[in-house]
Amino acid sequence: MVPPLPPLHGDLMLDVFTHRALTGGVLNDHTPHGNSDRLAQLGKSVLNTIVTYILFAERPMLSGEELQTKQEQTLSDEAMVAWLAAYDTDLKKRVRLGAAKGILNDPEEARFLFNSYVGAVCVQDGLQATTDWVSKLVKPEGQPPVLVDDSRDRPLSTVLPGSPTSASVSVPPQAGTSQAAPPPYYPTPPQASTIPSGVPQGTLALFNQTCHQRAFSVEWIASANGAQHDPRWEVKCKVNDVERGFGIGRNQKLAKEMAAYEAYQYMQSIGWTLPEPEPTA
Repeated sequence: MVPPLPPLHGDLMLDVFTHRALTGGVLNDHTPHGNSDRLAQLGKSVLNTIVTYILFAERPMLSGEELQTKQEQTLSDEAMVAWLAAYDTDLKKRVRLGAAKGILNDPEEARFLFNSYVGAVCVQDGLQATTDWVSKLVKPEGQPPVLVDDSRDRPLSTVLPGSPTSASVSVPPQAGTSQAAPPPYYPTPPQASTIPSGVPQGTLALFNQTCHQRAFSVEWIASANGAQHDPRWEVKCKVNDVERGFGIGRNQKLAKEMAAYEAYQYMQSIGWTLPEPEPTA
C-alpha cells in the first residue's frame, strides 16, 4: 500500500503530465521550474538524498559499501516501475503521451516521470513535504526523517523576470551568512488579459483527455465581439453542462486554450469530482 500521491497544481501539474516528447524540451521562463527535464534533474538529486539519509539513519549502522548497495537496490529500475504501477490511476494513466503509447513501461521513462514528480513536489511543497512522502514509500513503518527545520521549510524560491516582488521584497540575511535568502515564490493565477502567453503547451489536449477518461461531457460556447478587423473572442467551457472555464483572446484558439486552462485548474482544485444530480420524482 503506497502513501497518497501529493497533488500538483497549475503549470507544474501540466508539465509533469505532458510527456517531454510533446514539448520538445522548451524552457518556459514564465514558470519557476522551466520544464520537466529540469524537474527530473532536481527530483533525481532530491530522491537520492532522501533515500541515502533514511538508510544512513538505520541501526545497526550500514557500512559505506552497504549503504551504496542498498541505495541502488531501493532506487532500482524495478522499484521505479513498481512505484509507477502502484500510482497507475493517479499518475501513470494521466500522462499525455501522444503517439508514444506504452512508453512508460520502459524503466528509463518510468524513472524520468517519477523523478519529475518528485522534483515538482519539492518545488511546490518544499523538501520536508517531499521527504515525508518518499520516506513512506521506502519505509512505510518508519517515521520520516527531519531534513530541515519545519519553520523554515518552504517551496523553492524564485523571482520571475518582471515580477513586482523583484524590486519590492527584501529578506534580511541569516546569521553567519553574507547573502540574503531569496523570497518564497507564491504563484498567482494569471488574469484573463495576460493568460495567452502563459498557458502551458498541451493544456487543451490534456483537459480534453482527462474529461474523456472520466466520461465528462465538454461543451465550448464561442462568440466574437468588437470590430470585424480586430475581434475579441470569448469562449466558455462547460463540463457536464456547468460552466467551469472562461477565456478571452484575439482569436478563437487562444480564447479556447484560456478557457481550458481555467477549467482544468478548477477541476483539479475539486479533485475532478462533480456533484450528483438531484433525483427526480
